[in-house]
Amino acid sequence: MDNDHTPARRIDRGELYWVAPDGTRGSVPGYPHPHLVVQDDLFNHSRIDTVIVCALTTNLRRASEPGCVPLEPGEGGLEKRSVVLPAQISAIPKARLGARIGRLSGERVDQVLAGLRFLQASHFRGR
Repeated sequence: MDNDHTPARRIDRGELYWVAPDGTRGSVPGYPHPHLVVQDDLFNHSRIDTVIVCALTTNLRRASEPGCVPLEPGEGGLEKRSVVLPAQISAIPKARLGARIGRLSGERVDQVLAGLRFLQASHFRGR
């Protein structure tokens, strides 16, 4: 039996976490930034070691992009006005989740999920 194993923390849809970049940069900033857990809790609470998240930004110009959801200071423990970016969705190892920031309201999570559905539908429209 592995005595060094620490129990995995509980991760729930709607929670915000700091996520550090993984070194592959791309279009991701080179510093930690908040991400929203959008994966269903059925998977979050399973043995699957990845989690699906959406990135956030404080670049408020991004709020006008399709599917994006603006957030006010204090929502989910955020200190600054921010924007959830459904187009920047990623599957990452749960181990990459840093400190928990807080949790968004169910209404806000529903808005983000609607943004994801919109992006998915628009991607496959006409195919």
